[in-house]
Amino acid sequence: MNLFTVDIDWAPEAVIADTLAMFEQYGVACTLFATHRSPLIDRCSRELFEVAIHPNFNPLLAGKGGDAGRIVDELLELYPEARGVRCHSMAQSALLFDLFQSRGLTYDANQFLPYWTDIKPFRIWNGLLRIPYNWEDDIHFSYGRSFDDTGLQTSTLNVFDFHPIHVFLNTDTADCYNRARQHYHDADALMHCRNDRGPGARTLLERLLQQASAQGHGTTLAALADRQPQLV
Repeated sequence: MNLFTVDIDWAPEAVIADTLAMFEQYGVACTLFATHRSPLIDRCSRELFEVAIHPNFNPLLAGKGGDAGRIVDELLELYPEARGVRCHSMAQSALLFDLFQSRGLTYDANQFLPYWTDIKPFRIWNGLLRIPYNWEDDIHFSYGRSFDDTGLQTSTLNVFDFHPIHVFLNTDTADCYNRARQHYHDADALMHCRNDRGPGARTLLERLLQQASAQGHGTTLAALADRQPQLV
């Protein structure tokens, strides 16, 4: 089973719209990890898209001040229905797990295991469910792998993580992304940076969505979490 997640990462609305349209075209469910208020995310179909949160604790880790609880609370004010969390840069700690649980979040998706087979959700001491994921677009090109395929072996569960910016650019290498970064908030300029040389994040996502659509509509991480046993 292939599950899809998207880390929004402060992408401009036109770039977010591009990614959402692909999932809508194929009718495949997706979990969106939101970083900020997006009118598009506000009004997207909750039958197709689950909205979770994507807090950024990097300024705290860099000693620039702030409060982890406030960061989480501000995102939950924007998306109070959120049940899941994946942190920017995959920040994680026991203190954060307890913070998430205290705010009513029921799962986290921070554990990244590149190309692992047979990943499985598991619960920790406070009842929080941890859902690992095993593929991410920017890590794929960081390994220097081709987007001709995912590099994943046969597995009962694969959890993919795409980013709207890489889908929009059809990113295939770090150089492709780095050349476009200066235009991050300018969708028109980004379009001129799109990779048309060969397969990239966009073409791979489209192929995966075609397969998922043919097999069924897929599911979200929240729906997967609902099927997991509780702690005794």
